[in-house]
Amino acid sequence: MSPGGWCRLPLLLLLACPPPAPAQVLFPNALDYSLRAQSSIQSNSNPAKLASNGPQAGSGTTLVNTIGLAARIPLLSDDTRLDIAGVAGDARFADQPRLNYQPRMLNAALHWRAGRLLAGRVGYQYRRTRYDANRIWPDSDTVDDRSLDAEIGLRVSEDLTLPVLRVYEQKARYETTSDRTLFDRNTRGWEISARYQRTTGSTAAAGFRQAETHYPLRYQLARSGLDDAYQDRELYAETNWQYSVKTGLYARVGLLQRDYVHYPERDTRLLTLDAQVTWQYSPKTDLRLSTWQHPYSDDQDPDILYSIRRGIGLSARWRPTVKTSLSLLADYERQNDKSLTGTDILNHRTQYGSRLSWQVNPNLSLNLEGFRVNLDSDVPWNRYQQNVVRFGITLTTGSGNPQVERMFSPAECRWTYVESDLCP
Repeated sequence: MSPGGWCRLPLLLLLACPPPAPAQVLFPNALDYSLRAQSSIQSNSNPAKLASNGPQAGSGTTLVNTIGLAARIPLLSDDTRLDIAGVAGDARFADQPRLNYQPRMLNAALHWRAGRLLAGRVGYQYRRTRYDANRIWPDSDTVDDRSLDAEIGLRVSEDLTLPVLRVYEQKARYETTSDRTLFDRNTRGWEISARYQRTTGSTAAAGFRQAETHYPLRYQLARSGLDDAYQDRELYAETNWQYSVKTGLYARVGLLQRDYVHYPERDTRLLTLDAQVTWQYSPKTDLRLSTWQHPYSDDQDPDILYSIRRGIGLSARWRPTVKTSLSLLADYERQNDKSLTGTDILNHRTQYGSRLSWQVNPNLSLNLEGFRVNLDSDVPWNRYQQNVVRFGITLTTGSGNPQVERMFSPAECRWTYVESDLCP
């Protein structure tokens, strides 16, 4: 590990220590905030996710430091506020420095309400992650995802908002020239829906969305068979039902129609699904079961039109004492790659792991976790195994609002191992 990596560790820990002055002096009374610093050392058997039948770079040690700030800032009322969370970090691979990168995350949303009838939000999201496709080894790449959206709704009553209009724009940008040409993409869309929310926390929604995705640089490739644009239209229904104090259900079901611009014979219909059941088995034990099916734009192989992922995951968390917890996680995912030739390529990914956490005091926690990932594929170049052991230190300070602390967590933290410490 480089000396510079070790030097950053005490600096980040110092920044995350509780300030000597009272929080009321540094922040207004109405401001909820959370300041968090993380440092972890990881042993990874296959950090580049290299195929089992190809050249092997061997295991490596990774030092990751991140620091983040989240805040909820009331402006005019509780209904008009700014929520913002940002994380910046540095990941150093001691044995494979070409993989070094700086993870980033920023989520910002301005929630507003005008009178009794109108309410809405304006949001911006940014994320930088490592592009870990083994096809570019020994080089590496990063991908920046940006998203901007705005919505406005008519509150017919305190429970019902109808209609809700939303527009959004998303961009993905890669660093290397070859990946930029193949996978840089722009998406613009709009959505109309109706939402119902009860005072118990249960919600329901139904709507229609339409989006157009364009790959702006693929024209430079001058190759046939590779489309550079498609349109998605989806009818969906969504519910978040708090059945009881101990049991909750979330489900989203949609029918997606995808139409390609230059190759209409590839048009397809897809069922999209996300479902999750949470159950508090006892005061010390929580269980969570999830299943999903949805398409995504594949950026691993330019000859893949799109991919469909179907999966199921189970996690359990046990808190034997107030300060300790043990989490177990397992998931299985089946990925069906639709190639330009019409041939389906199947991939099977299995992951399981555990995390032991100790809350030393309100500001300091220690984590020890291990994961094993196994990917089996119809194509030999996409089969790999990965074993990870990570020890991490987390220092936090803030106003103590759990809703603000949850703003740090990106969606991918539900199941997959994330090396950049963007997960709590």
